[in-house]
Amino acid sequence: MIRLPSRARVYWLPLVAIGLFVILLFFSLMRLGEVEKTMRSHVDENMLWVIAQAQLASHRLQEAVHRHAMNDPDAQPEQRLDVLYSRLTLMDQGPQRRYIRALGFEPLLDDTLEQLAQIDSLLPLFLLDELTSDDMYRNIQPLLTTLNRMANAVMMAEWESTGQRLDDYRDSLMQVIYSAVGILVTGLLLALLLLWALSKRRQAQEALTQHLDHLEDVVSARTQDLEEQRRRLADSINTAPDGFAAFSANGQLQLINSRLAQLLPETERIFSPSTPLPDVVTRLCQTCVSTSATLPLHQASSQCDIELAGGEWRQLTLRRTPSGGHVMRLADITPYKKAAIALENALERERGVSDFYRSFAAMVSHQFRTSLAVIDSGLQRLMRHPTGYTTEERKARYQRLRDTATHMTELVDTSLLTAQLDAGQVRSYQQPHDLIQLARKACHLHQETSDNDRLPITLVLPPALKTLQVSCDKALTEHIIDNLLTNARKYSRQGSPITVELSHDAHSAYCRVSNQGDAIPSAEQPHIFERFYRGANGADQQGLGLGLNIARSLARIQQGELVLLSSTPEATTFQLTLPQAQTQSDTRCNKESIC
Repeated sequence: MIRLPSRARVYWLPLVAIGLFVILLFFSLMRLGEVEKTMRSHVDENMLWVIAQAQLASHRLQEAVHRHAMNDPDAQPEQRLDVLYSRLTLMDQGPQRRYIRALGFEPLLDDTLEQLAQIDSLLPLFLLDELTSDDMYRNIQPLLTTLNRMANAVMMAEWESTGQRLDDYRDSLMQVIYSAVGILVTGLLLALLLLWALSKRRQAQEALTQHLDHLEDVVSARTQDLEEQRRRLADSINTAPDGFAAFSANGQLQLINSRLAQLLPETERIFSPSTPLPDVVTRLCQTCVSTSATLPLHQASSQCDIELAGGEWRQLTLRRTPSGGHVMRLADITPYKKAAIALENALERERGVSDFYRSFAAMVSHQFRTSLAVIDSGLQRLMRHPTGYTTEERKARYQRLRDTATHMTELVDTSLLTAQLDAGQVRSYQQPHDLIQLARKACHLHQETSDNDRLPITLVLPPALKTLQVSCDKALTEHIIDNLLTNARKYSRQGSPITVELSHDAHSAYCRVSNQGDAIPSAEQPHIFERFYRGANGADQQGLGLGLNIARSLARIQQGELVLLSSTPEATTFQLTLPQAQTQSDTRCNKESIC
């Protein structure tokens, strides 16, 4: 058994009633149309009147012939013949002839027309008394007999046709009445169904109203619970030690706690309500000094460490929620990060110290052994031949021994300074100093400790420049300039000049030291500031390969820089960059701009 769906069971009875209503109405209209068509089709085919008129015209013709025979001047048989002609001609046309043909009297009609034509030919003779009235009677009588037969047949056919039509009209009328009753019944059924539907609708509305009232109570209670939970959650988020921000599935900001504004600068600009999550992440990365990783939004969870201005660190975590949104958490990890950085720097220094001491042991063992061998051999010669040298030779040997001891002292000082740099024990106490005075003093000391004909040093200053104040540590800066002059003296050609040129711009001061000697090969230039690196030009010179490395480290400690500007066969130039010291007017302008 086929079970209809509940909704179909509700609607099938109205649909059947409506269908029955339409069918009955259509059937009634169709039957009425048929009756109207039948009545209209028999209006023009009433043959009973036509044949009766033809029969009447034939009798009047016979009467006119009789009256003419009686010498009646008003008989007018020709006129009666014309009337008979017109009646028979009407029967011979269109629907009348078809009707007669349907009755089977078409041959009689043709005979009647032939007889009428014969009477028409005999009438002039009769009027001239050439033909007797009895002859005319005998010619008119067959015509009368034929018309009587046709009239009787038409009358019988008309009676039968009228009876049949009446029966058909009665049947059609009864069908229309039955259809009207059916339409009335289906209309009543539809009305009852409509009333039933309205009653059900009213009951449904009442039930729906009660259900809505119940739902409103449930929603109100649930809303209060959710509001209470949201308030507790907001209180928990606001009192949390970390910063939180929640974003919807389309990336719009929904929630942010007050702690986030304390942990992150420019919070209002970064986390504006109209800014989507990808732009928030981009602005956040632009605000930071550095980040340890990126934050891909398509991953379920991602994390990175960001560095803020002032050396503070934050840990940024971004997690996707089940609804497609994101939750951002910002935690202060500055103490842990600083501890990690300090530990990493300590490990790096420890590795540097270890590498230094390994290299230092190999280098110093060679350099010290060479220097001690020179001193030992010189002293042995002096002991074996205490009187075998002239005063000048003895003085030269003593000077060589002294230079060797001085070189050993420089090796020890350089090694100790490198160890202090690795241990982070070298501090820069920066104060305003005149770079012109520091450079002039270093040039003067080198000229005094060397032969004047071998080391001509030229100090070049910009025109009208009397002082050049820089923010530096005096001792460290003097050490850097001394190292540059020492290297220039070592690698200069005999008698070639050394140039010290000072210049400045809006923020920095520059000290360039140039000497004329062999050019540093381009392949060695990237390595000259590495520890223990000695190029091909320094193979015949004493040293550990630490001077330029120490000088650059000391420059960077003072927020400066030491670079090789150029090295050509004409000149090799090193440049020391130091920050300029702010004057009182600059300090006042900065304070006013800050205020």
